[in-house]
Amino acid sequence: MPDIRNLALWALLAVAIAGWGMGCAERTRAGGLASKLKTATEERDGARQALDQVNAAVRRQSAEAAATLASLNASVLAQQKRIDAAAAAQEKTDATNGATVEHLREQLRAARLRAGAAEAGGRGGGGGGAPGAAGAGAGDRVAGGAQTAGLFPDAAAAADDDAYEADRVNLAYGSCRAALFNFGRSASGAGS
Repeated sequence: MPDIRNLALWALLAVAIAGWGMGCAERTRAGGLASKLKTATEERDGARQALDQVNAAVRRQSAEAAATLASLNASVLAQQKRIDAAAAAQEKTDATNGATVEHLREQLRAARLRAGAAEAGGRGGGGGGAPGAAGAGAGDRVAGGAQTAGLFPDAAAAADDDAYEADRVNLAYGSCRAALFNFGRSASGAGS
């Protein structure tokens, strides 16, 4: 029986050696996995740090962009207020100028009517003249009467109407020119 015992010992030894070899292989494989796990953890931590840095940079840029946007919005609002104030002032000036031209035109018409009435009164058609004034001849009565009655257009009134229209065009031009100069000043001031 010693042979069976030796055989059993040898078999047991072989199993032990095989188990030890497998254990070494498992330990080696576990060591490799642990090393890979450590590397993966380090990469993950590095990626998290990089992500945190990127997020911080994005937050910083967002804050800068918000500040720049607020500054530009305030600038645009201030420019719009200046433009609105200039437009309101120009409209007021235009209204004042238009009223002045209209007032002067009415004064000119009133003066022309007074002059026409005085001229018509001096030509008397019979008994309405001034004492001692010479009577008007037939030629004077026809031309003067028709002109005074408004049958023919008055050349001076037509010229005055043309002058009035020219004044209105001149006022419109002046208004546009002032607006353009104000716009040019505000645009050059904004670019500086």
